[in-house]
Order: sequence, then C-alpha cells, then structure tokens
Amino acid sequence: MILFRPLFLATLMIACPVAAAQANGTADMQACKAMAATLPPKQAEITQLTTERDAAAEAVESTGEAWEDTEIHRRASAGHAAAADAARGVYDEAKKRLARHELALQASVRQYNDDVAAFNSRCATK
Repeated sequence: MILFRPLFLATLMIACPVAAAQANGTADMQACKAMAATLPPKQAEITQLTTERDAAAEAVESTGEAWEDTEIHRRASAGHAAAADAARGVYDEAKKRLARHELALQASVRQYNDDVAAFNSRCATK
C-alpha cells in the first residue's frame, strides 16, 4: 500500500502532460491543415496581381512613349500643345494605376510571406 500511492502519483504526473500534448497536437494539426489550405489561393492571387501589374507597366511604357512623341511638337501649334497635354494626362493616370497595382502586389506578397513564416514555425518538422 505504501508503494502503491507514489507509483500511482508518478503515473498520474506522467500521463497528464502526455494527454495534454496529444490534445494540443490534434488542435495544431487542424490549425496546420487550415493554414495550408489558405496558402494556394493567396499564391494564385499574387500571380493575378503580378499579371495586372505587368500589364499596367506596359501601359505606362506605351503611354509614356506616346506622350514623348507628342511633346516634341508642343510648340508647333495650340492643337499640338493640347494633344501633348492630353497625352501627358493619360500617361500620369497610367503611372498612378501602376503604383496602385504595385502597392497591392507588395502588400499581398508581404502578407503571404508572413503566413508562410507562421506556417513554417508552427507546422514544419525540425
């Protein structure tokens, strides 16, 4: 009887943390699966934003060239000056659109990297 009580307490002290660790393992496993499921859609969003940003960059390039071509003839007449002003407005709008796409892409990539880091720290085996 004297030996039974310390043996029972030792068993209880060992079994309780193991049961808690197994319960946490199940919760961690579910969290890891949920986190893993969110990564591919975010990666697809980044691909889409990259495509949109690249298209906006091409638009900036082409509108910039068009503006430069009309700017050369600005002093020729009032009509040429108006055309140069209009081309400059289109070019400025294209640059603003490119900046918005670039900022959206950077924010998405930053969030994705944070999510991957959290996934790796919590779910990756060492």
